[in-house]
Amino acid sequence: MSRVIAVLCSSVLIVTASATESDSVPTADETDHVAPAPASASPSGSQPGSRRAASTRAAQNGHVEWWDRAKEGTVGRYWIKSDLSDERTRELGQVLNQMHGHFVHVLGSLQIRGEEHFNVFMFDRREDYLYTLQSRFGISGLGSAGMFFVRPEGGALAFWVGDTPWPRVLHTVKHEGFHQFAYSRFAGDLPVWVNEGLAEFFGESVLVGRTLVMGQSNVRVLEDIRQDIEEGRIISFREMLTMSSQQWLDSVQRMSARTQYNQAWSMVHFLIYGDNARYQKAFERYLALMNRGHTSEQAFVQAFQTNDIEAFERRWREYAMAAKPSAFVTAMERAEFLSAGLLELSQREIYPETIEELQEALREIEFAYTLQAQHVSVTLKADDPSLFTIPKDDLSRQQPVFELVKMNPSRIPRRERELEEKNPTPPLVRTRHLRPHEIGVRWQRDRRDNTFMYEIIAH
Repeated sequence: MSRVIAVLCSSVLIVTASATESDSVPTADETDHVAPAPASASPSGSQPGSRRAASTRAAQNGHVEWWDRAKEGTVGRYWIKSDLSDERTRELGQVLNQMHGHFVHVLGSLQIRGEEHFNVFMFDRREDYLYTLQSRFGISGLGSAGMFFVRPEGGALAFWVGDTPWPRVLHTVKHEGFHQFAYSRFAGDLPVWVNEGLAEFFGESVLVGRTLVMGQSNVRVLEDIRQDIEEGRIISFREMLTMSSQQWLDSVQRMSARTQYNQAWSMVHFLIYGDNARYQKAFERYLALMNRGHTSEQAFVQAFQTNDIEAFERRWREYAMAAKPSAFVTAMERAEFLSAGLLELSQREIYPETIEELQEALREIEFAYTLQAQHVSVTLKADDPSLFTIPKDDLSRQQPVFELVKMNPSRIPRRERELEEKNPTPPLVRTRHLRPHEIGVRWQRDRRDNTFMYEIIAH
């Protein structure tokens, strides 16, 4: 990992919120700057009288508040209060700890300027998320999937799960987890575009085992950015550099949350990778100067040795218009589509042996699959030939491809062989020449009803 891709991940507002899939955003009062909690404060350690009274009234009405019934515990360095299952809580706690290790690797050299609040609230129900934030901390969570906040009552990362698609949950956890960590390096002083751009940069990363694959470019995001540039919806670089949190929210409400978050991510991506990583070191200096108290515009001019910000914007536009999707994240999504298609075909007793046969079979049944991506739901259809291919990016030495592999009968457990005769295992999907990791599909049989589930793995 480049040293730069590390230092360039420091951002935080005192209250930062992730928008839900509806593309709605927090209202202005949700991002009021407030005094940080004392270093020793824990969210569980402060219950103002009025809020205790609210809890008492709820108990008298036969309702046990989330705060009183949620379990407390520690996973690694995170103190967690959760009403999710123990397994889900541990899984998400482990994701946070993995991300924390990457944040330390990236931001560890910067001066510590704010308190560290590694407290986490995990909610199953949106209603409990909204009520707890409002009743205990005076924060409106409307329109958000999660947030990091600091209040006199304590600081925490909070998010709700419900029936939210898992990729969106992980995106929120990585995005807000970054805000939580970066608060210790920048307090509330990092410009909002860097704050959100870096949080999106990490939110879009892919965790594979203990490896974090960063810098991934999603095809839909790239297309949205190109359209925003062509239709004049982007914000000038100079305005972005000096934009306050309140101005950011006002602009989001006038335009689109997706547009601004996409642009912020793209600007960060450009300063890390643009022109063969030409600007990485300067971007590092820019963040280091702001860590030491310089304003955004002062730090930019000093770090990049120019005040021609408009020239940077022109170069970014060229970069964004020519950007290509990353092979790895694209392959992950398309492998999910192919696996869902193989499962559908197996239920019709159709077992293709090649990708070409798979493509033809799925086209014949007019197969479509709804992919639950981070911000949107996207319907993928078999009549799109690109879904059976993988783009070649700068990491790929050779053209990456999908292939199908028939299950080896000798690898089927003896206790499943009778089940295999009744319902054969679908072919395996795997990649060749994909970097930084190959991926494949692992089929799991439910012996009770002899059906299959699939898991996409990296190796």
